[in-house]
Amino acid sequence: MAHDEKPPGRASAPPTSAATAPPEDEARRDFLKTIGVGGLGLGLAAVAGAPAVAFVGYPLTHVTVTGATGLIQIGKASTFKAGQPVKVDVFADKRDAWNRIVKVKVGSAWILRDGEALKAYSSVCPHLGCAVDYESEEKRFACPCHHSAFSMDGKVSGGPAPRAMDQLELEEKDGVVSVRYERFRQGIPTKEVV
Repeated sequence: MAHDEKPPGRASAPPTSAATAPPEDEARRDFLKTIGVGGLGLGLAAVAGAPAVAFVGYPLTHVTVTGATGLIQIGKASTFKAGQPVKVDVFADKRDAWNRIVKVKVGSAWILRDGEALKAYSSVCPHLGCAVDYESEEKRFACPCHHSAFSMDGKVSGGPAPRAMDQLELEEKDGVVSVRYERFRQGIPTKEVV
């Protein structure tokens, strides 16, 4: 028998199959399966999770808190008499990203009649934000914390306040008084809305 001939009865080696693949081919297949299944799973999770992420992230990209931005009714014009400042609490509905809260106190204002005209002043001291009271015996507004004092027209008459009391926009229509309640930066000489 020649060297080139095969012995009778012996078949040639079968081609390699997946069951008998070399170890590096098997590892590569497992890796590709994992990537494929994992990628499919991540894709499905992203499709399902995107609306949830958008819902939770909505407040970060949109103005969601609303409240006392317009005129707010505070009472009848006949309530306010000359020479007698009246402190009124200002209530407004507030809305955030998911809630609506009805009649939340947003602040207080001093309303006073000057002749036929009504004026409104914020009760927040422009010095450090304390509450300004009215002292009827002295006929002046005063901050009890840091001893700032204000005349009946809101001007500073003593103490460390850097500016006059903050006047609020007021409207009297059909016997009803409304104010636009705003907050202003404290401790500075100019009136800046915050």
